[in-house]
Amino acid sequence: MKISRKCILMGTSLALAGCGGGGGYAVASLPPPPPPPPPPVTSALVLIPAATTSQQFAVAGAARPTDDPAVRLGTADQLQIRYVESSNSYQIELPNSPAWIDLTGKYETEAAGGGVTVTRQVGLQYSSLIDWFDSGSVRGVEAIGIATAAGAVPVTGSATFNAIALGTTSESRSSQLVSSFVQGAITLNFDFAQSSLSGSFNPILDPEWHDYDLGTFNFRDTVYSSGSTTFSGKFDTNAAGMNSFNGLFTGPSAQELIGNFALPYKSPIDGLTYQSGGAFVGKK
Repeated sequence: MKISRKCILMGTSLALAGCGGGGGYAVASLPPPPPPPPPPVTSALVLIPAATTSQQFAVAGAARPTDDPAVRLGTADQLQIRYVESSNSYQIELPNSPAWIDLTGKYETEAAGGGVTVTRQVGLQYSSLIDWFDSGSVRGVEAIGIATAAGAVPVTGSATFNAIALGTTSESRSSQLVSSFVQGAITLNFDFAQSSLSGSFNPILDPEWHDYDLGTFNFRDTVYSSGSTTFSGKFDTNAAGMNSFNGLFTGPSAQELIGNFALPYKSPIDGLTYQSGGAFVGKK
């Protein structure tokens, strides 16, 4: 998720000219043709398989400068990504920057551009969960997708979406904490007719090495209206800090969804409270 191109250019012309009664001949060649244009920018990375026309994706995530523990959830603080049909490639736009940069790479799960490395962690048909970093100064985890159009979300029945979440934490590294990441499962239960949303989040701290289970956090204060393309809520916790989740449906008929989260938690390592934040992606 290489395009090779071979161009063979040929063109010669022979002209015969008599030389003063002798039998000599002269051979003349046309000037060489201009070089072929460079091949289009392409990448083995496929972020959204369903994207076949040029478009900018919806984003939801959390960014964190490496020198600041504060989590930034605003759309403008996230990496913007778009698909370019003419070159079958992706471009990125850094927060607070008007310039679009080609995203290239030879790996199916990783590509880079302008000092930014993007890695796909979970890939669905209409959505993807990625993490990115800007030359080590800013790191973000976000979900991107093709947003469901207004009027295309079901208004009858119910559905359960199973999602995977990934995020970073303000908890500093120690001899027991190797990676400053949280990862876990989120379950979202929608009753489309009754305008209700319930669910839970089970995050794991340092999932690559130790699997510190942070417990199960049920949803509370959820906001969802029948037919709405978006939803939000909080987690049931008394820990102080940013506490929220926000999301939107993706796919032509809301087959998938993406969102961000901010969750304060008490560390099982030292008992102190830390802030986590990230994104999630899921499907029915």
